[in-house]
Amino acid sequence: MNRYMVSERAFHWLEALAMCDLTHQTEIFLFHAVDRKAVTKLELDTNPNCTRHELAEKALDEYTKSLALNNIKSHKLLIDTKESIKDVIIKEIEKNKIDMVVLGHQDKGRIERLLDGRGSVCEYLLKKVDVPITIFK
Repeated sequence: MNRYMVSERAFHWLEALAMCDLTHQTEIFLFHAVDRKAVTKLELDTNPNCTRHELAEKALDEYTKSLALNNIKSHKLLIDTKESIKDVIIKEIEKNKIDMVVLGHQDKGRIERLLDGRGSVCEYLLKKVDVPITIFK
C-alpha cells in the first residue's frame, strides 16, 4: 500500500469519526507540509506539469469538499518549508491547539533511512507531542 492510499484511509476514518459527532463541534485541520529540500529528479520527471505544492493543494481541496458535503468544519494548512517537517508539524499543532493527530505512515527500510538521513515523522511526534496520535500504515 503506497503512502497516498494510507493517507486516503486515514482521511476516511477521520471523516467517519467526525460524522458521529452529534454536537457538530468537530473541526478538522487538513495539513500538508511540502519539504522544499527533498524534491528529487524522479519527482520532477514523473510530474513535469505539476509541482508538489499543486498536487498537495488538489488533494486538500478534494478532502475539504468531502468534509463540506458532510457539514464538517475544516481548515487547510499547506506549508512549503525548508525547515524540518517534524518541527513545522509541532508548531502547527501548538498554534492551532490541535487536540488529536491522525497521520499516515509508510515504513522505510534501514538503508532507505540511512540514505534519506531522516527518521520517521511518526516516531518523532510520538516522543515530542502531548496529544493523542493515531497512525495508519
